[in-house]
Amino acid sequence: MNTKLLPVVVACLAASPAFAADPIENLFNDATFKGQLQLFDFQRDFDGESTDRRDTSFGGLFYLRSGEANGVSFGGSFASANPIWDNDDGIYGLVGGGTPGSKNERTAVNRLQEYFVSGNWYDTKITVGAQELRTPMMNPFPLRAIPFTYRGASIKNTSIDNLAVSALYITDYMGWTNEEFASVADGIKGEFARKGVIVDVEDNPMLALGFDYTLPFEQVKTKASLWHYTMEDVYNQTYFKLDMSGALGSTNWYFKPSYLKQDSSGKLSQTAAQFDTYQAGFHLGMKWSGFDATVKYVKTGDGDIVAPFGDNKVIIQQVVQSSRANEDAYGAQLAYRFAPSSALNGVSAYLNWASYQIDGDSSLDIDETDISVRYDLNEYVEGLSLRARHAIVNYSTGDDLTDTRFYIYYKFKI
Repeated sequence: MNTKLLPVVVACLAASPAFAADPIENLFNDATFKGQLQLFDFQRDFDGESTDRRDTSFGGLFYLRSGEANGVSFGGSFASANPIWDNDDGIYGLVGGGTPGSKNERTAVNRLQEYFVSGNWYDTKITVGAQELRTPMMNPFPLRAIPFTYRGASIKNTSIDNLAVSALYITDYMGWTNEEFASVADGIKGEFARKGVIVDVEDNPMLALGFDYTLPFEQVKTKASLWHYTMEDVYNQTYFKLDMSGALGSTNWYFKPSYLKQDSSGKLSQTAAQFDTYQAGFHLGMKWSGFDATVKYVKTGDGDIVAPFGDNKVIIQQVVQSSRANEDAYGAQLAYRFAPSSALNGVSAYLNWASYQIDGDSSLDIDETDISVRYDLNEYVEGLSLRARHAIVNYSTGDDLTDTRFYIYYKFKI
């Protein structure tokens, strides 16, 4: 554990009231263990000269949680992604071995995903150590075999009805194929390096404060989220989202507008990496008889969105996401889940299309069409599911591509 966090761990333990009041055996008697085994095959084929990519990996995620003794608990998890075989294509990124597209030897990724201590007192939960986060702009980023994980401290208070107040102090992270933690500053540098900008980033922690409030409306269910993240001498970002839904006859509607503001600060503002941008958009949809239809729109400001740690962009597809400067993106999705009484119980599917257009430059236009089919086999084997996804991506200039992914999951709990 990062030694900077040790005083916080000690403070958590010292704050536990009347430690002898609950038996220490609760830590073991109420412990839980859950996980999932997973087999993935991802393949990306380009129409032009770009190197095709393919990885097949087997591994899983395994989570251990202790019970609580006077509010104190412990947790840990292990993550694994192992190449099944090598091939002549470039690395996709499910496993280690190099950057996507390179033809290095594939390597296994096996790591401690989490190790933390938590204190839960007076409607406030404090967690210190390595942990997965689920916040708008810092989350598991679950696009590959292993999700992102973070090291630092998180706090969540729910003492006010319908309101959750959260705070983060994050110093380090591990991406999809890392086996050791790196500073969040390295994550920012890597984000800019992928765009061809080399910049020195101050080694400061990421701080965040978030408010999630469920409004006390009866006819229209409404949840508002407001989060602010700051990294001194690097950048600030504020994220706001409304999640509204209600009934309309025999159907259900939903409307999800959101707004993200980002700008560089301090020393980063004095470099070639300086930026000041925003993203605003919405999802508007309707559900009925197993169908779910959604239309999407998003506008991005004068700079690219900076999102090295996961995000809640308005349009996120299998390959492309709304993130480029001066971009307008339009999308539509139609999903269907078969009824439990039907012969295809457990099957769900969607068709997802979007067009990404840069203002004044049609040569940068992109469109993507995604098809996904999932089959939950709980009726036959509890915890088993299969999924297939296929994306067709067309660029006005550059290599068009197809991206095909197969997933097998087996989830269990002890």
